[in-house]
Amino acid sequence: MKLSKTMVETACDPTFERHFKGHRDAITALCFHPNTTQLVSSSLDKTLLVWNLTESTRAYRFKAHRDGILDVCYAPSGEVIASASKDRSVRIWVPKITGQSIDFKAHFSAVRSVQFSPDGQKLLTASDDKSIKLWLVCQRRFLMAFSEHTNWVRCAKFSPDGRLLVSCSDDKTIKVWDISSGECIKTFNEIKDPAAYVEFHPSGAAIGSANVGACIKLYDLRTGSLYQHYAAHTGPVNMIKFHPKGNFMLTASNDSTIKVLDLLEGRPIYTLKGHAGGITSITFSQDGDFFASGGADRQVLMWKSNFCRDNIAKKASKRLILPASKQEFDDTDEKSFVDSDRPGEDAREDRDREEDLSDVLEELNLETDRKHPCEGPVAEIPGTQVEPKVINTRNIKSSGKARVANVLIPQDQALSYAHSSSQSVKVMEALCDQVQSLHDAVSVLEQRMTVLEEALEK
Repeated sequence: MKLSKTMVETACDPTFERHFKGHRDAITALCFHPNTTQLVSSSLDKTLLVWNLTESTRAYRFKAHRDGILDVCYAPSGEVIASASKDRSVRIWVPKITGQSIDFKAHFSAVRSVQFSPDGQKLLTASDDKSIKLWLVCQRRFLMAFSEHTNWVRCAKFSPDGRLLVSCSDDKTIKVWDISSGECIKTFNEIKDPAAYVEFHPSGAAIGSANVGACIKLYDLRTGSLYQHYAAHTGPVNMIKFHPKGNFMLTASNDSTIKVLDLLEGRPIYTLKGHAGGITSITFSQDGDFFASGGADRQVLMWKSNFCRDNIAKKASKRLILPASKQEFDDTDEKSFVDSDRPGEDAREDRDREEDLSDVLEELNLETDRKHPCEGPVAEIPGTQVEPKVINTRNIKSSGKARVANVLIPQDQALSYAHSSSQSVKVMEALCDQVQSLHDAVSVLEQRMTVLEEALEK
């Protein structure tokens, strides 16, 4: 791995581990098995590839959708996989050679997002038909719909405790929903460009969004205001992922780079390159030790994190934001959370979860559905390859638009914005534009100083 001469490689830098090729079109989603033994990828080539990380065997290809697959995820048990497609269906898979699967006729348009609930019993889907739907997996039964968006819904995700949902749409809104009541309890309005991806912070008390306008935003659910803003990329940001411990974030962009953001320090600390084209998907392993990236170049790269090593001693007592269980959400009826706050029943559910999930395959009655045997093992497909590179930006200055405009609202100031989230967003974006202008001006001055110094040396 080659690093710039101005940078020093340390044991805390991310490292490139493995390179996977096999898809015939752009990668759309990635997900690690809960035990980090496999990695599944989906693609516009209508297939899933399951890569074995602990064995020498090649990946196996599964095909059943009639159109490009837009999202894929493992169930918390790791026993089944869910995939969402442009063909308007959601399919539940057993990742074995026989390729058993069933499908949900889920929506009236392309399904862009799919996710299992934390307990593995429910499935969440989001679609271009402007709706979000909740399903009971074992019975393949529709439970409820969330339908306040007025344009395509790009993404919908569960909160860590499974009581809330967050979604983003091309209508330039991000909405937070209470599952028990089915109501939208908070709306964040994007002023310029819509969010392409959104998910909860591991604490459950904040949400992060990847924006088409080349920025990343974090919103505080307590105050309903913008908490952090990063202008870290030069192209649309396609996806973000929080590190499981909550202090770091990965971002993937059409500018062909991955950024690692230190959320406690409020700045990017690494830029990763390795894809020939836009990066469309990223994901962390469950323990956060590894992450993977996929792109329009049809390739999947696997990396070792490392960057949280020096975080233990230095920042062990720090948190970006307090856990949601210690907070109150302004617009949420506390009664809606009562049923979930029962430690005794939660403990029994945890003990029974393994047994319940082991019965899922039988309850789904997969053997009665049409089988789709895998086509593997997969031969590698040649493609343009870029040498993976890790750029440490902790101690160097960037120039021009590569500079970061990071604005952090302290908690005492954030409370003053609590009554108007839209006003907060406008103020923050105006501040970020001003900061970016100042960065650009400083960059020009630095360049002129460099030219002057070179001229004087001559």
